[in-house]
Amino acid sequence: MAGEASGETRCFVALLPDAASRQILQRCREALARSIAGIARGVRWVEPPALHLTLRFLGASAPAQIAYLKHQLPTLAPTLPAIATRRYAIWPNRARPRLLVLELESEPQLVALAHDCEMHARKAGFAPEGRGFRAHVTLARLRPGCAFGILPNPPPTITFDSVALMQSKLTQPAATYTELARIELAGSVI
Repeated sequence: MAGEASGETRCFVALLPDAASRQILQRCREALARSIAGIARGVRWVEPPALHLTLRFLGASAPAQIAYLKHQLPTLAPTLPAIATRRYAIWPNRARPRLLVLELESEPQLVALAHDCEMHARKAGFAPEGRGFRAHVTLARLRPGCAFGILPNPPPTITFDSVALMQSKLTQPAATYTELARIELAGSVI
């Protein structure tokens, strides 16, 4: 990868679910697996330790940018309520399935946190994010031919206990994530 060869690391800022929410998401995965109508091997599930909500994808990040974001991470750790879920969705659509996600409500505190991440990313020298923030947790990557029947109802809420600066390495069969820095959310217990 060109960025990593030049001393840059592929990064993102994420909210990490608490242990109870990871267990809930694991049970959701099991229920969703039962609803697969297509080829089961067309689904690459995200393992529970890798589940997260991306607040801001950064991409190739220089050491100075990483240091700045590590320093700013405590300012990105507010008190967050449990976040209400909306639905399971297949993105971009069922005709061209690429991702199975759990969409979350755009709670005001969550939108404000994503805005703060965007502000710090720009101060660190990253280009403005071209897409709007869509609160979701990716549950699986899908290949062509994978189809789902009726998707079950999602859990009512998901709780996050920390914000982290993450490194992403594109490997096979799935990307791997490493925490570069992590801070508990205010009022959270890890």
